[in-house]
Amino acid sequence: MHYSTKNQRNLNNSIPFVKQAGISSLLFILLVGLSLTVLTVGYMSSMRNLQSSATTAHAQTQAQMKAMMGYHALSKFLLNQPQGYLDKITAGDISEGTTITSSYVKSISCPASTIPGEVHYCFDITGKSGGASAIIRAMYAYQKEVQQSTVAGTIFAGGLVVGGNANFVGETGENVTIFVGGENAGKVVDTSGEEVTLERITVQAYTNPIEVADAGTLKNYANYLFTKNNAGSIECYRNNLHITGGAVITTPIQITCPTGVSIDNKGVWSFNSSTINLPGIMWFEGSVLIQLQKTPNDMVNTVLATGSVTTDLGTGNIAGTYNAYAPLHYLLMASDSNIKTRLDKVCPAENYPVQYCQPYDATQRSLITSVTYFKNNKDKFLKNTNLFPANLSNILFLTDTEFAIDAANDTTLNLYGNLVGTKGAGGTGKASGKITGTGDINIKGNLVVTGDLKTEVQGNMTVTLGKSNTDGNNIPVLIYSTKSKSIRYM
Repeated sequence: MHYSTKNQRNLNNSIPFVKQAGISSLLFILLVGLSLTVLTVGYMSSMRNLQSSATTAHAQTQAQMKAMMGYHALSKFLLNQPQGYLDKITAGDISEGTTITSSYVKSISCPASTIPGEVHYCFDITGKSGGASAIIRAMYAYQKEVQQSTVAGTIFAGGLVVGGNANFVGETGENVTIFVGGENAGKVVDTSGEEVTLERITVQAYTNPIEVADAGTLKNYANYLFTKNNAGSIECYRNNLHITGGAVITTPIQITCPTGVSIDNKGVWSFNSSTINLPGIMWFEGSVLIQLQKTPNDMVNTVLATGSVTTDLGTGNIAGTYNAYAPLHYLLMASDSNIKTRLDKVCPAENYPVQYCQPYDATQRSLITSVTYFKNNKDKFLKNTNLFPANLSNILFLTDTEFAIDAANDTTLNLYGNLVGTKGAGGTGKASGKITGTGDINIKGNLVVTGDLKTEVQGNMTVTLGKSNTDGNNIPVLIYSTKSKSIRYM
């Protein structure tokens, strides 16, 4: 009995535990369900975030691509634009067909260039896609560079007038081509405006303009420089020379002004090549009077002047022959008997110009037996005179304003090399080139007058124009270009 009662009591006590076990199951199921729900919601939220991130990344990538495409398009557009346009441009859109793909704005916070003659321009190029945007900061360098160009003939960009009893002809056996611009393009006229037919000269219209490098631009490539300081005193320098001991001068060094160069009270330089007896390129700040001497005291130099260039045969007993040679033409006109002597004058053993002379080699020079040998081995003695700055050896005179060539009675003036006027003298009715006198003038080379004003040939004389030797046709010209310098994402 006792046993039965106890069992009954234990049975009654076990009932609550059974009920609690059911509740635990329900709670477990509920927690599992909630966890699955949370996991599902979290997964769905994560998927949405991943999708949003993917969409954003795709849009950003597309924006960057459009910005880069805009950069390439803008670079191509700016390549050949003149500096005046680059100064004025401020902002714009870049389109593919009718669809705008990007835009650009000129930045005012663009660092200045430290390179002479170079100007920086910065643009912010923006590409957009799906609400995303990307900006590229592009910096461009606008440069004025001196390069080489072959001149196919003589150029009178502002026109050519032949007046009086002047006779302007081509050298016997040659058909010389000249290009004439101005209001009478393609024609040579007299002082009354009537067309003149020239013997052995073909006249064509000047339709392919070139811009010859001016004396100011070429200053750093000269061998001797003659300038005036702020006090008005003259100063002389040398540069670009291989000097005694093997050193090479690459920056101007002031020297005592040599005999053969002086300046008058009007600020006009006088230059006597045979007296100064220095090889290379002479650069003058201002106008210069070229004092020529009778042969054999010939001039052998290149003269560059920011002012005018005028030839002078002196006074008194001046009848005779006068020769003036550009350095390269002095060698091209050599004979078997004087080629070594002439090479030693153009490229001496000491203080030779490094622009167009190869390093001096006495052994190699001893092998020169003829002009033919020299021309066949020219690269052993001269640098490539078709490339700048070696092509400066082709120039006899170069002026930024005007030139005047005069031959007096009973004189013969022979000019070998290119005569260049880069800008024109300016002033109503003023010529940028004058060839006058009563003697004979022979020009073996190209007359290149690129200024807007005319060239006049007047007097009781004959001007004979010969085609420049093929090796001597090359002159320095100015080339303008815009190049990409750097890019970065902002």
